[in-house]
Amino acid sequence: MAWFTRVTRFGDVQLVYGQEHGMTCGIASVMMCIFKVNKLTPGKSAVTVEQDIIQRYTNALGVGYAPETTGTYPDKLCTVLNAFTSGTWRWHNTPPNDVTAALVGKVGVSGAFGPIVNVEPVILGVDWDLGGAHWVVVDTIRDVLGRRYATVCDPWDANVHMQVLPKSGPFVYDAAHGGFMMNFGGTAPKGDTQPYQGAGAKGQVKNWGMIYRD
Repeated sequence: MAWFTRVTRFGDVQLVYGQEHGMTCGIASVMMCIFKVNKLTPGKSAVTVEQDIIQRYTNALGVGYAPETTGTYPDKLCTVLNAFTSGTWRWHNTPPNDVTAALVGKVGVSGAFGPIVNVEPVILGVDWDLGGAHWVVVDTIRDVLGRRYATVCDPWDANVHMQVLPKSGPFVYDAAHGGFMMNFGGTAPKGDTQPYQGAGAKGQVKNWGMIYRD
């Protein structure tokens, strides 16, 4: 796994943690939230924090953690988040039609352009239309000429995806679109050379809900 610095079309700078294994999207999402909330910068001094986060998740599981085969569970992810940040993180099984409103309420809406320093990230559990699930992070929502865009930091391709938000209703993630990659550091993870394609890259936040600080 590795850190990447991505610049969005709205002039924002995003740290995205690329997952190394197919089952580590949850750990990668937690990593991003902890670094964003605590304003940590990747580097040699941050390696210990990364290792501590992985160890804390292993301890929360109570069994050996195999990133290639062991999934990540929302209650365990909350345990790790609460150990490294202030406030109380909880998993919310939000009804699909309420996800967009809840996302806007927690993340907030920013102006059209420029970097955002203080963020309140939310982890979303996306159920793919063709099966399977995935954890991603949203920490910025932009309002541009009356249209809202959510910045999705996706650990699979270590990229940011700008997704149009409806006024209300479900959050639909179409990972094959809205991507913008300008790389300013990082070593290519597994997903970086395998961009999303086709119908399998589309889904909604349904069964896995949302993780955020109350």
